[in-house]
Amino acid sequence: MVLADGGACMAVVLLTGDLTVISRVEGAAKQIGSQVRAFASASQVFDSGIVERAGLLIVDLSTPSLEVKTFIEQLREATRSRPRVVAFGPHVHEERLAAARQAGCDEVVSRGEFFVRIGSILAGS
Repeated sequence: MVLADGGACMAVVLLTGDLTVISRVEGAAKQIGSQVRAFASASQVFDSGIVERAGLLIVDLSTPSLEVKTFIEQLREATRSRPRVVAFGPHVHEERLAAARQAGCDEVVSRGEFFVRIGSILAGS
């Protein structure tokens, strides 16, 4: 992604296999002039090489086979830049939400709150 002045822009990375989530996040990003790269698995995120340029990494805790603690550890090892990590999941998955907090995600919210605040999350506030 390139800014209007020609400078490079930090990437927004979305980890989810849910097409509805992808569509909603991409729609919100488009409204603020940002772009999102979506991946269905943690290994795809790392294989893409994009983590070094990521400014924001959004993690859907409902992603199959996701071990959030391992993912965050690998993320910290894979990049010197420290992207902001926002994780979200159903409010009834209290253990997954707690595990994401414990793993070191910068922000952990319920799925409902995520979609209410998606614009401000993407904008960094």
